[in-house]
Amino acid sequence: MRINELDPSSSPLAALGWQLRERRQQQRLTQDELGALVNYTGAYVSMIENGKRRPPVEFIRAADRALGAAGALEGTWWMIGHTAFHGGFPEYVGLESTARRIQVWEAGIVPGIAQTEEYARALEAGYVERGSVTPEQAAERVGVLLGRQAPLYLPNPPELHLALDESCIRTVIGSPEVTMRQLDWLIELAARPNVVLQVVPFARGAKRPFTHMTILLTMADGALVGYTETHQRGYVEHERESVMGWLDEYHRLQIEALPPADSLVLISKARKDLCNMIPVDAVNAAWFKSNYSGGGGACVEISTSHAQSHGVVLVRDSKNPEGSYLTLPAASWRAFADAAGSGAFAAL
Repeated sequence: MRINELDPSSSPLAALGWQLRERRQQQRLTQDELGALVNYTGAYVSMIENGKRRPPVEFIRAADRALGAAGALEGTWWMIGHTAFHGGFPEYVGLESTARRIQVWEAGIVPGIAQTEEYARALEAGYVERGSVTPEQAAERVGVLLGRQAPLYLPNPPELHLALDESCIRTVIGSPEVTMRQLDWLIELAARPNVVLQVVPFARGAKRPFTHMTILLTMADGALVGYTETHQRGYVEHERESVMGWLDEYHRLQIEALPPADSLVLISKARKDLCNMIPVDAVNAAWFKSNYSGGGGACVEISTSHAQSHGVVLVRDSKNPEGSYLTLPAASWRAFADAAGSGAFAAL
């Protein structure tokens, strides 16, 4: 049977058709077999794959389930007929959804593929407030973002390499609490066997080879694809020699970045620093004495009033209750209290 060539860069509809065909062929299904699984005809599947018809979301969700795409197809479907995205981005999303390796460089904000939904909505809310996008476009963009992340939850997820400028973990999006939870997710994500996360500290900023967000994809057949964005548009690079040049620069960037373990230490420090930016009512907080030393020694008081709402614990000198206080992550305080309770500091 003759297979029509489809250019995924020609339109969001073509990008969706290309992605559907790629995923169907990976599962070794015919169009008729996929049609039977989603309660449509093989001819209808063919029209979608050739970019000739916009399918209903019910078809896309059924295909996502049948092909084990975990929502990636729906993420691409969101872009059809909408104008909230840079030119070139629909093609990129279709390619990203079937890539075997994704290598990302970003500065300023956490890259989309690693954002929490809360962080993404806060980021889009800022664009809406500035008038850059409408509320409807912001919702579309969040929907696409969640679809882009779907392959990370598959049984055989792609390799994900994240190289982040330190500004990504220092910039507050939404609120300190939202950003703290985003950093928690980065730490959790980095623990996955398919993920490598490195931070490029501010001190090495002069050695950054890229001035814009840059992503490199390695496809199942070994093909390399590059993607970058300016303020006006996105650009997909297929020419192998050019992409190999980007890849060489990315490897140099990884050398300049902190090792993964040191990167996590820096992210944890950034998270602790965010604690001091959280507005809390220390005056009306409930305080209790946590520890005494023998006669007239140092004594501290603890407040857990904000542990649930803000994820922090306050610590102050009970002899100077009007003075300054420390703001600590609640999880860190619990770890310290557990260690103290088990006698870990008895010899000190």
